[in-house]
Amino acid sequence: MNRFRFGILFLLLAIGASAAAADTKIYKVEQRVSDFTNTLSFQEWQALEKMLKEFEDSTSNQLVVLMIPSLEGSDIEEYANKTFSENKIGQAKKNNGVLLLIAKDDHKMRIEVGPGLEGVLTDALSSQIIRNEITPQFRAGNYFAGVVSGVDAIMRATAGEYKAEQKDKAPAISGGLIFIAVIFFFTVFMPLMGGRRRYIVGSGGHRYYSGWGYGGGWPGSFGSGSSFGSGGGFGGFSGGGGFSAGGGASGSW
Repeated sequence: MNRFRFGILFLLLAIGASAAAADTKIYKVEQRVSDFTNTLSFQEWQALEKMLKEFEDSTSNQLVVLMIPSLEGSDIEEYANKTFSENKIGQAKKNNGVLLLIAKDDHKMRIEVGPGLEGVLTDALSSQIIRNEITPQFRAGNYFAGVVSGVDAIMRATAGEYKAEQKDKAPAISGGLIFIAVIFFFTVFMPLMGGRRRYIVGSGGHRYYSGWGYGGGWPGSFGSGSSFGSGGGFGGFSGGGGFSAGGGASGSW
């Protein structure tokens, strides 16, 4: 009888966990970089958004970065796959999308790869990028540096320039140079042009940005959770109809 009761209790708990996971919010991606954790500054978001737009314009590959607070008990592989498919990342005919999903409070991340790029951005390379490029920076609290290094490695992998045998050497140098250049431009050069931040604080402590001004000002605003709205000076964004077949890799820090 005790075993029977234990079995029933276990079944109920499993059903409850599955129901909770099924109800986990899937974020709508409206930009190439969406940060719902208030981690990235505007300059950092702007640098990444520009980098990903130029990558998409020159290759047609669509790389999206999504930072969320928590998976709320969901399996990260299933969550990333569902997020990828619901947002239709990548072009429909090429399925050439990539999602870098970061669940900050859970200390988990995943690179989800569309079928069209699985031949160059393999599961093994995705795992290596997480392990060698992103994880060390995240463990040190350098989230922007970790995302930049990861994005740079993903871009080079899709071009066949990031090889498994390179391991720590070439990726670390390239990612570091990009990081230094980005930091210099957005923290030294642009403030000299008169950059200023304007924001208000809404309910729950969320910051709602009413715009950034550099001279005449940059269009764009934050929504709840620090996800930038459309505009922003980078052109429109929309998923192209792609889907994911489950390729990629997951990791933690």
